[in-house]
Amino acid sequence: MKFVKEGLEVGKEGMSRSVGGVIVNIHPSQLKQGKFMGKGSAGIVQEALHEPTGILMALKSINVYDKEKRKQLMNDIKALDHSDCPFLVKFYGAYFDEGQVKVALELMDAGSLGDLVKRLHKPVIPEPLLSKITQQILQGLMYLHKAKHQVHRDIKPENVLANTSGAVKLSDFGISKELGVTIGLCNTFVGTMIYMSPERIQGKKYSFYSDVWSLGVMLIELALGKYPYPRAETYIEMIENIMTMPEPNLPSSFSEDFRDFISRCVKKNPEERWTTVQLSAHPWVLKYSQHEVNLPEWIKSCLNT
Repeated sequence: MKFVKEGLEVGKEGMSRSVGGVIVNIHPSQLKQGKFMGKGSAGIVQEALHEPTGILMALKSINVYDKEKRKQLMNDIKALDHSDCPFLVKFYGAYFDEGQVKVALELMDAGSLGDLVKRLHKPVIPEPLLSKITQQILQGLMYLHKAKHQVHRDIKPENVLANTSGAVKLSDFGISKELGVTIGLCNTFVGTMIYMSPERIQGKKYSFYSDVWSLGVMLIELALGKYPYPRAETYIEMIENIMTMPEPNLPSSFSEDFRDFISRCVKKNPEERWTTVQLSAHPWVLKYSQHEVNLPEWIKSCLNT
């Protein structure tokens, strides 16, 4: 049995494209499945060893009979297939197995930023380290926005993965949306609501700038150890908080450059937000680009707490 969608075929022998029939060399017989790693929005994830190469992978299992999850799967594959961007998790291949598609992805051994801060006694990431992390997130977003013409739509700590080598990569493109180069605005209401931009919260059309808002809100949370808005009990209350309260930012104990960077992300008017290209050249990012910040050591220290 094969799962066929938009020119891609995922069968028991692996994945191929209808044009050219190129097989991605991941076959179930090559994988030795290991420990359970967790459960994401689309399905369970477990460790797997690709025996021909010795590469450890993350194997995501997705129920293809669930229409919404099937759609999310295709968005994942479209974002990652043939991607040479080092700031997105690597896609190794996929195959069909008893009602599920198994997707083999790069194993990020430190988990997500959300996982890391949960391990800390004080759930905050120091500013120099956050700048280093942000540099990599911006590179991933630039690739999605400029090369793939995609909005990620679910930027949050749980969807930014890290490894013990200090690499930080975007993951979970299940709800990403491809846009036209010149036109095309998303108007579907998906993603994790507390990180949504004001235009998305209101159900208005949105574009790449919505990811920038989510990035700013996430960085505030990672710097402060708490979400910048009061936790809402209802959807209406959440809308009121985001629409009526001042734009969030950091206290004066943080550097002026960092506070300015955040302000460029969380403008309520999306047209006033900076692009990922502009943000990558912001003084706060450049200040730490050559700074001797040992991100791998910090990540390892989190894992050892």
